[in-house]
Amino acid sequence: MRSMETETPVSFGEWLKARRKALDLTQEELSARAGCSVFALRKIETGERRPSKQLAGLLANALQISEDDKPAFVRVARGDLTLGRLRASQPDSQPASDSSKPALHHLPLPPSPLLGRDPELAAMEKIFNDPQCRLLTLTGMGGIGKTRLAIEFASRQRDGFLDGVHFVPLASVHAAESIAPAIAEALEFSFSGPADLREQLLQHISSAMKQPALLVLDNLEHLIGQSAEAVELVSEFLGRIPSLKILATSRERLSLHGEWMFELHGLPVPPVEFADKLDDYSAAVLFMQRAKHIKPDFEFNESERLELTRICRLVEGVPLAIELAAAWVGMLTCGEIAREIEANVDFLAASMRDMPERHRSLRASFNHSWKLLSDEERDALSRLSIFHGGFDRIAAEKVAGATLSLLASLVSKSLVRRTEAGRYDLHEAIRQYALTHLEVDEPCCHRTCDLHCDYYLNFAADHETKLKSAAQQTAMREMTAELDNLRAAWDWGIKHQKFDSLGKSVRALGWYYEVSGMIRDGIEQLELLARALNDSPRDAQTNKALGATLVQQGLLYFRSGQFARAQGLYDRSINLLRSANAQSLLADALIFSGTLKHLNGDYLEAMTLIAEGLTYARASHNDWFIAYGIYNLGHVDSLLGEYQKGYDQMQAGLALFRKVGDPHSISLGLNFLVDTQIALERYDEAKDAMRESIALCEQTQNRWGKGTAYRYLGLATLAGGEYEEAQECFQKSHEIFGEYFEGWDIAITLSYLADATLLAGDEVEAKEMYLDSLRHARQINSPPLMLMNLAGLAELELRLSPDLAAGWLTLILSHPAAIQETKRRAEKLLNKQKQRVPETALSLEEVVGEILDE
Repeated sequence: MRSMETETPVSFGEWLKARRKALDLTQEELSARAGCSVFALRKIETGERRPSKQLAGLLANALQISEDDKPAFVRVARGDLTLGRLRASQPDSQPASDSSKPALHHLPLPPSPLLGRDPELAAMEKIFNDPQCRLLTLTGMGGIGKTRLAIEFASRQRDGFLDGVHFVPLASVHAAESIAPAIAEALEFSFSGPADLREQLLQHISSAMKQPALLVLDNLEHLIGQSAEAVELVSEFLGRIPSLKILATSRERLSLHGEWMFELHGLPVPPVEFADKLDDYSAAVLFMQRAKHIKPDFEFNESERLELTRICRLVEGVPLAIELAAAWVGMLTCGEIAREIEANVDFLAASMRDMPERHRSLRASFNHSWKLLSDEERDALSRLSIFHGGFDRIAAEKVAGATLSLLASLVSKSLVRRTEAGRYDLHEAIRQYALTHLEVDEPCCHRTCDLHCDYYLNFAADHETKLKSAAQQTAMREMTAELDNLRAAWDWGIKHQKFDSLGKSVRALGWYYEVSGMIRDGIEQLELLARALNDSPRDAQTNKALGATLVQQGLLYFRSGQFARAQGLYDRSINLLRSANAQSLLADALIFSGTLKHLNGDYLEAMTLIAEGLTYARASHNDWFIAYGIYNLGHVDSLLGEYQKGYDQMQAGLALFRKVGDPHSISLGLNFLVDTQIALERYDEAKDAMRESIALCEQTQNRWGKGTAYRYLGLATLAGGEYEEAQECFQKSHEIFGEYFEGWDIAITLSYLADATLLAGDEVEAKEMYLDSLRHARQINSPPLMLMNLAGLAELELRLSPDLAAGWLTLILSHPAAIQETKRRAEKLLNKQKQRVPETALSLEEVVGEILDE
């Protein structure tokens, strides 16, 4: 066997070519072994296309890839893994590539070196190295340093986890159902479609992490107590992902089978007699370091050293308490700090005997720090505790009255943290402590919650235009960063019937959920508001807010493929918004409703609705909805056979989308133009448009748009006679949709795949695909899709039962929901019939029922 060329491959195509040459195979020989065309193999080797899963498997066999390495080979071939994973698949004479990309890790940057935890790190490593240990829970009181130790331990484990080490902060997550989105954010995974977020995440990790991976779940304790869902999710991760290990931090154990425990205690504390050897005790070293940060010229004389040991003993070496105590060296001596803590411990011991001993010292540090704050600082800190997941300086001032100087003061006292991104947050233990003080003053707490709610609902409303512009990705990041605050504001607003503010923010939040792909979460959040509005006295304001809510909810049901549910919501929203004379919002309902109507074959009604909506959109100068209306009127014209008119209208709408700059809508406009481009024989233009769309969707993580683009790329390729290439595009589209979507997208993709399979000569497989698509089409009650599949089945049936097939074809030609392309196909097939064509007395629903229920 020849060795591979010395030049290191940088793409799968180059690797494939080098492997082929190493096995002394020509392109003709390899294509024959793999059962593909030489043309297809050339495209793969030059990087112009990727093989389907089936072809990748055949190539693995032809290239003598071992059974162990075959799964990785297929995933690299499909683009799911990096080329570095193919090291084990290279010929024996070829050493592993030095250019393998390192695993992707998601770990925060520690603010300072870890002190005094070497024994704990060694003990944890010993436990973790045991093959039986897949879940290690690091427990300990709040402030003991669990998070910092977990980060350090995970960082040291990076080389052992080829699929990465991933840190997930959960302190700001306040509901078990929000764990999956938090993990997804840490993994840079975006949700799409209506499928359960937890299931989407599990499927993604199962497919993406075949090599060892480490997931660090930080601060689980408050979620464990809420429901069993948090623990069940951890258990399911371990059960379904064999390559995964989990390191959890919590104040209590998870109580899962197979869980290993490691309890963390305070840092080593110096005895009084070793006051001259403080450098040997990490608790003392930490205090001295923090003190120097606060007061660089601070000197530790003999007296101060003795008092420092006293402080460390009083707080039992708890790192957070030590840092809080050290923050006051600029104002107090070590002796004064120790006396304050000691006095407070005595008080707590007398009044809170049910509190564990180790918690009293930390509470004492909090109480001591709280006592020494100014009234202004105490007020700001308590009100800052209302934030969830952090905040920026503007929100701090607007909601909590915390000016920049106040924030700086609280940061200097280690009570507020400033992140690398410029945001601020509170250690969870401090946040909870400060919140108890806020809740004591009920009027202040209510007023602060009101300010928080108003601020973030306005924040969302202000992002509506950005979310539909070239700044969309920036707006998405900003809203995602504030998602916990937005949810808290949403809940408070609903509870206290702030319907005007909620109504103004609903458009932005609806579109956020659409673009983010968190479809089900969006539907549930909107349902909370819809129920509250339905239960409230009805007036113009509530009708307006409810109408706007139902429009956004309808859009998300529409995107999930539940057309009937979406249409019902649109119909109701139109009635409500007409009654409130809310014309700008009515534009949304009418245009979205018309878009759905034409997909279900109600073309004339669709045009009427869209045209009316377009009038209102123009009156309110809403360029985004003007673009949407113009584009969809053109789409209806095209479906009715007026291709050039439709093309011109759709291009005008797309041009306006480009002017607005919304990448999500630009990709949508590019995608649905393809049918018309094909009808006008603009094949190359269609392919170029789909390549642009795919690139745009990958850039914005738009999974729905990407699945749609691959479908239409397949359609353009099919029109050019490249059947095998078209099949692969449709399969790619189906794979993307199959994981996260249901309904219309699945049905039409399967129908197109059946067409390509039929043209490629596999009639048996094509029939199964037509029937599968027909089932989906019947389930969502889409006559145009049912008629498309009926045409394909009629083509297969013509030789066996010509009369039956001809009856189906006449039904297609007479049905008002059939699109022009389906009618053209039916007419072409009927023209092949020489005998008189029989008519069928059955309706479309009856014909479909006979086919599927036989």
